Amino acid sequence: MKKLSLKLLGSCLVLSLAACGGAETEPEEIAPVAEDGRVSAMATCYAYLLDGANFSGPSLAPFPVTGAVGECITLPLQSDNLTSSFRLAGCGAIFFDGRLCTGDSHAAPTSANMPASFDNRATSLRFY
Repeated sequence: MKKLSLKLLGSCLVLSLAACGGAETEPEEIAPVAEDGRVSAMATCYAYLLDGANFSGPSLAPFPVTGAVGECITLPLQSDNLTSSFRLAGCGAIFFDGRLCTGDSHAAPTSANMPASFDNRATSLRFY
């Protein structure tokens, strides 16, 4: 049993070294820092979309919506035009009533209810 465990450990070590590029790899270049000191290109943004007002009702798919700053995400058909409230983490979001971030929009820097004029209209969003 001990012999098998050592073989397994050795195999795992070899696989992990191969996955990481070997034991003597150079560190990857770090993303440049913006003038204001933020590294926004590496940020992961989250939007938790809900069908009800005041953060209630069923969660809309995908839950959560994840992406990077500047990324446009079109919601799946089962979640299209259903967002009444949302929680944002890591970034603000601009909601659009058209696919591929087109059409009328509503910008939201933080979690909130959709305004009455944009309730149940979100089809896509872009993180900022």
